[in-house]
Amino acid sequence: MNNHTNKILLLFLFVGILILGSSCKSKKHVLKTSIKEYGFSYLYARLLDNQVDFNSLSAKFTMVYVDEKSKTNLRGQLRIKNDSLIWMSITPALGIEAARLMLTNDSIKFINRLNKTYFSGRYELIDSVLNTTIDYSLLQSMFVGNDLAQYDINKFRSSVDNGLYRMTIRERKKIRKYIKRGEIDTRVLVQQIWLEPETFRIARIDVKERGENENKKLQVYYSDYIDVDGQLFPSKVRVDITSNKSILINVSFSKVIINSPLSFPFKIPKKYENMF
Repeated sequence: MNNHTNKILLLFLFVGILILGSSCKSKKHVLKTSIKEYGFSYLYARLLDNQVDFNSLSAKFTMVYVDEKSKTNLRGQLRIKNDSLIWMSITPALGIEAARLMLTNDSIKFINRLNKTYFSGRYELIDSVLNTTIDYSLLQSMFVGNDLAQYDINKFRSSVDNGLYRMTIRERKKIRKYIKRGEIDTRVLVQQIWLEPETFRIARIDVKERGENENKKLQVYYSDYIDVDGQLFPSKVRVDITSNKSILINVSFSKVIINSPLSFPFKIPKKYENMF
């Protein structure tokens, strides 16, 4: 693979939260009867009660990435150690591992086996390459459909919107204990969360960073929730991105397992070259 493909792979892996001027939504949900209105505190408590609770999580996935020039089919494995580590193995149609990724709260490691290159560094470099702002909490939350665990809540309200509960959080800043030493800009996020009234699972999320370009848009459709040890997990995710170009990503999860022992093997071979 060439350097252009390396960047596509990185974009593909981080696309869940790459563009913060974003909006995310589930498939249109129609109810025959109106739903009872609740206050924000009640809805947020139900959200926390019903989101995926795990120490470790593993799943297999398939992905289809489509932009204005190409279509790419990938599959692989996802492993997560809650609030500390995300590991992914990417395999194309031939069945040989093409890439491996490991994320922690403050670092990213990525190897491309097809052209023997690697990346190892902090999130700031990926931010500069892909022109976006990301962190671990945003990535993990997007994978499992949970709320942002490392951000506080200020200036909130709730309402009913088209058969869903909507919670609007006007200010979200990273909790002090999660702010990295030397980090100056903690960012203020504005977030809207839509909940399914039957399950209180997240159906739609809008997240944007104050001051970001309003024309950047990320739409995420969650569907086909499955029961995993008594918890609901979104097995299908569709991502539509509109920015300088249009991007479509379809993700399907299978064989989701919670709280089983996991390993996270990652080693950069000595002969691999740094891709940046």
